[in-house]
Amino acid sequence: MTSHPVRSIRLAALTTTTAVATAAAVAFLAAAPASAHDNLLDTVPAAGETVTTVETVSLTFSGELIDFDETSFAQVRGPDGLYYETSCSTVEINTLNTPVALGEPGTYTVAWNALSSDGHPISESYEFDYAPTPGAASTLGWNVPACRSDEERVQPGAAPTTAPSESANVSPIPTPADTSTGAPDDTGEGAAALIVAGGVIVTALVAAVVWFRRRGRSVR
Repeated sequence: MTSHPVRSIRLAALTTTTAVATAAAVAFLAAAPASAHDNLLDTVPAAGETVTTVETVSLTFSGELIDFDETSFAQVRGPDGLYYETSCSTVEINTLNTPVALGEPGTYTVAWNALSSDGHPISESYEFDYAPTPGAASTLGWNVPACRSDEERVQPGAAPTTAPSESANVSPIPTPADTSTGAPDDTGEGAAALIVAGGVIVTALVAAVVWFRRRGRSVR
């Protein structure tokens, strides 16, 4: 008769224990994928660092990255808003390398995305300062990143290439040749005609004078 209360107590205790264990298991399973994500361990250049020269931006993670269809990459943007990667990022086990050629001095931003070893993407960004030595060459930036962009990649600061003008392809028009010795001169012809006419008139006058004189003598 007294065994029923004992059984009820034991059953309640067992139910409570099972519920607690189940809740703990669910909590553990829910937290497991998040804790499996890889973490960024080191960067070159480091966040907030001032450097005088940079050829490669390197990011090192706690686990091996998945290199699939350029899903792991870094983009380096300068103070002018342009991009300074010279080619796509490459993955070497747990390190993401991005070759760069920086431009003017200033603050550069590294925005990265990596495919963690558990298959989950992780992303973040940080900044570093670039202070090149005097006389260092400055590279022109690009309007879009080196990879993962469908737009045409151009350098807005580059001098425009001018096409040859039409006048450069047109043959010069020949100037008229000097025809003063070949063609007759209208002015010369007019002067000659006046001289001839004057001679005729003078001859006519002389002939008239002679005729009048002879006539006068015959009358006497």
